[in-house]
Amino acid sequence: MEPTKYVVIDDDMQAHNVISKLMEIHKSYECVGDYYDVITAIDAVKKANPYFIFLDIDMPNLKGFELLKYIDKSIKVIVTTSHRNYAAEGFDRGVIDFLTKPIRQERLFEALNRINSALETERKLKGSSFINNLNREITSYICASRLKEKNPVQIEKKDIYYITKTGNHVEIYTDTDGPYYKIESLKEIMQILPEEDFSFANQSYIFNIKKAKCYDGESIILDADENTIVKISPLYKNAFKKNIK
Repeated sequence: MEPTKYVVIDDDMQAHNVISKLMEIHKSYECVGDYYDVITAIDAVKKANPYFIFLDIDMPNLKGFELLKYIDKSIKVIVTTSHRNYAAEGFDRGVIDFLTKPIRQERLFEALNRINSALETERKLKGSSFINNLNREITSYICASRLKEKNPVQIEKKDIYYITKTGNHVEIYTDTDGPYYKIESLKEIMQILPEEDFSFANQSYIFNIKKAKCYDGESIILDADENTIVKISPLYKNAFKKNIK
């Protein structure tokens, strides 16, 4: 696994030396830049794209917090300063930890644990997103059953007009048939449908964007016979206006 990149920004050479020495035992991290003022650091941080930075506050020309206006918001920040009174402002700005100088190894270890926790959470989210996308793409059909029939059938996703929630299961309607029953929630069903083709209408309906029709600006027609008309929830109205003609 590649080391986690970081940058040190402090106008004090001694502070750089201390951080460098303390970080020697933490082999899974790599320093990709040492900078001594905010103005120089702005472009350097954008180019290096570190996962986190050590940031002093009291520096010439621009205060350390000014840097946060110019860099990617996803970059984690560990504040390093001699002044405890910056702590509240630091946490208000979303910094991941606040280290008071002189920095102690045990406090640095705690800050790095927070970095590791954030990194692990992001990796899990990416993995979950990858699996969900794979589930959407790997099959073109959904398995469901007719009422009182034991054997499920394969329903092509592209043929689905809409899906509605009923108790502990959902009902699936196609362009030619339905309902088919499946014991899952709408949220679970949505995770295996192509995002570009399906959307929620409200908490009780998922519909096929390519098959639905506008009714009166507030509702949509879901079926070919134009018998099923449902209201669009305010939560999904923007997506409705964008996708339905």
